[in-house]
Amino acid sequence: MLERMKAWVLRWLGIKVEHNGDAPDRFVLDYEDLEGEDITATIAGKLATLTMADSTMEVTDRYSKEPGARVELIAEALSDVWKSLAHITAQVFGKGGKALVPIVMDGHVAVHAVDQNRLLIREMQSGRLTAATLLVDRETIGGNRYFLLADYSLEGGNQMIRYRAVRDGGDHAPMGIAPRWAGLSEEIVINDVDRLLFAYLKCPRDDRRDGQRHGVPITYGAEKLIREITEHAAIYRREYKLTRPMLGLDASLWRDEYQDGASIKAIRRSVQDSDEPFVPMQITSMDGSGTWQYYAPEIRQKAMEERLMSLYRRIEKVCGLSQGVLTERQALSYANKDEVRAAQYDTYSTIKNMRTAWETAFDDLAYAVDALAEAYGLTPAGSRGQYELSFDWDTSMVESSTEAFQQNVELANMGAMSKAELRQWVLGGTLEENEEAVAGIGGNDDVIGRILGASEE
Repeated sequence: MLERMKAWVLRWLGIKVEHNGDAPDRFVLDYEDLEGEDITATIAGKLATLTMADSTMEVTDRYSKEPGARVELIAEALSDVWKSLAHITAQVFGKGGKALVPIVMDGHVAVHAVDQNRLLIREMQSGRLTAATLLVDRETIGGNRYFLLADYSLEGGNQMIRYRAVRDGGDHAPMGIAPRWAGLSEEIVINDVDRLLFAYLKCPRDDRRDGQRHGVPITYGAEKLIREITEHAAIYRREYKLTRPMLGLDASLWRDEYQDGASIKAIRRSVQDSDEPFVPMQITSMDGSGTWQYYAPEIRQKAMEERLMSLYRRIEKVCGLSQGVLTERQALSYANKDEVRAAQYDTYSTIKNMRTAWETAFDDLAYAVDALAEAYGLTPAGSRGQYELSFDWDTSMVESSTEAFQQNVELANMGAMSKAELRQWVLGGTLEENEEAVAGIGGNDDVIGRILGASEE
């Protein structure tokens, strides 16, 4: 797709783009191939679940307890992305990265999650994107495919966004070819911005090279091990297939005359190529043991499983993950959260890096929605920068919930944490909701003391 986009950008803008390569296309195709290896998808799905867990995000007004229209618009756009966080995170781990592109359609902001093989990076400065073209949407109309391109360029605090509809071959098409594109201006300039108005979320995996613009999957560099596991799985399957039971019967017991005797061809056909366990045999090959023989060898399951687990553990190490992602998690009793953290530290570090990347992406996304709302007049003007983001990431995989609760109770008793914050940590919800609940319970009464007293009883 990137090569096609290069040709489209050259025809559209007269700009020749280099240094993108075909790796992003390969990463996306490999991940989406349901007939290929499933190790990458398994790891990506596991890490995505751990990244999300019971985490929450909140968008508030930094100047008022009651959010204004702009803050509500930003919260709505980011909330839609948050609902898909686990799905998007799995794809980022599996494909290497995704772009989150906000577009104003029908008076509201729609955020499109775009694979990185549809992100053509044109310019970068100090590690930040300053010019890029994205394929943000596609439509099939009358049997023909149409694509929506969005080009972003930043110069001196001003950003130009250009939209163009193209046919499958790259020819220009009218914006109104798709109803939801009809309201887009083909060119708009937004002033007073310091970044491109979309977010790019990359997998935290090291690409082992300098100057790479796109991200790499979590299993990047482990391809040889993955091929070895695929080979071992085929051997494992053959092991089971070769241990199918075989019942050899005297040929005289068969209704139809059998001429071939106990040939290896017949046995191989029965054992390897068919679910039929019966094999006709000549009585002379029975060694005088009667009219039938039974063959059912035991599988070398222990050896097979040990090698499989060994390969899984090697992949976990190469990918910088703790035991328990592909292998079985050790059933140990941890005395405190420090021991839990030590056992899961590698995986938790990867998850923490992804969460940091998400915080940066949400910050860029909120900034973009804020700027677009101002430029398109979606909310009253003059409200830029009034939002504030906060994240409460779940840490249950590296700490004891009982110990953490006791520590928070001690903080509340010392005055370092409010009762509402303690209640929010336990039950969730917004801080305002918990402040109202605490006030209803007893205001300045010793809520913490009552909780502890009740638990002691």
